[in-house]
Amino acid sequence: MTWSDLLDGLEAELAADTSPAQPWHAPANLGPIPAHLEDRARAILRAQADRARALRAEQDALRGHLDALDRIPQSQPDAVYLDVDG
Repeated sequence: MTWSDLLDGLEAELAADTSPAQPWHAPANLGPIPAHLEDRARAILRAQADRARALRAEQDALRGHLDALDRIPQSQPDAVYLDVDG
């Protein structure tokens, strides 16, 4: 694997809006990043940080919605029957 391959994979994950199946660990055998790839790597890092901020904001919003639902008083007991016919 080369630095270009690694950066290609990270960019593909960002473009696909997916998370890797496994936690990411930097490959041990690549050595220092070549100077001509540093700007590209920084751009990927910024995009990942933006994605992380957006996910945290979404998580906070969802947590707020769940908290609001928890505050709704339950005046009726839980349903006993399930209407499967619609």
